[in-house]
Amino acid sequence: MNVLRVLVVPVMVALVAVIVVKVYSSYPSGRVGVLFYYSTSLHEDRKEFKATKESIAALPVTPSTPVSIIIHGYTESSLRSWVVDLTDALLSHDLKSVVILVDYWDLVTISRPYMMINVRHIADITARMIDMLAEEKSVELTNIHIMGFSLGGRISGLIGDRIQTGTIGRMTGMDASYPWLPPRINEEFLDAGDAILVVNIRTSSIGSHSPPGHIDFYANGGLSQPGCQNWYFPDTAKQVCNHYRAVALMIEAVKYAGKEVFSACGCPDLQSFQNNTCDCQIVNNFGLYPNASVLGNFYFSTNSEPPYLRNL
Repeated sequence: MNVLRVLVVPVMVALVAVIVVKVYSSYPSGRVGVLFYYSTSLHEDRKEFKATKESIAALPVTPSTPVSIIIHGYTESSLRSWVVDLTDALLSHDLKSVVILVDYWDLVTISRPYMMINVRHIADITARMIDMLAEEKSVELTNIHIMGFSLGGRISGLIGDRIQTGTIGRMTGMDASYPWLPPRINEEFLDAGDAILVVNIRTSSIGSHSPPGHIDFYANGGLSQPGCQNWYFPDTAKQVCNHYRAVALMIEAVKYAGKEVFSACGCPDLQSFQNNTCDCQIVNNFGLYPNASVLGNFYFSTNSEPPYLRNL
């Protein structure tokens, strides 16, 4: 037994060291803070900028430029492959648009109290950056679309509360959630009061507790996604698969943004959709261009692998 303990301890230490070096090669220090990058269809390399008047003034945006702001999830950075893919899809769809990435990797911590503080700080800095876009570049807030995944969805709601120059045109919460426990005050959720149009796509139990937006889309019921149950064990891993399906659906929706994709039935509840007792008289489409005049809950089904798109 003693020999076993002598062997196990150094092996565990070595394993932890490998994880730290390989997975968290740039472990968050908290000193760098929030980073901003922008990309356009004119160049492939994203460029960093700061929330200062001088840096904002140099951005290639005009008052009418469509601006998409992507906010990644907890334990992620703006270098995640889905962020890159969504950026490329957005720029390919609209060559005149600009995509801004909010990177808060350096403020990620496993401490819930400190992460709550950091989340508010991230929202403060990002709201200030957006206010500068309006003040220094005369960017119309109605042309801004904030897209937040997981914790990034919750941060989006905080940003909406903090902007001083007006109201953001559009926010999309991609399985918007929060780490560990929900915030204690309602103002710290993403909800319908945070933008002119708030749209949610729900794909897992992780994002099931956030309040409704103006339009809420439930993919395959919003809790479990086809394909995730076949390859993932234990249940926690399945939920991660379900959770990330939200960004996969968003990317596919943007790629086909010129068409009416992911048609969804307006139903009173999931059961009526599954039992075919919902007459589906009201339809909306998840993606860049949902019908903003048709509000409520909408349900649709997908394939288990790309392309996820299925007709009603």
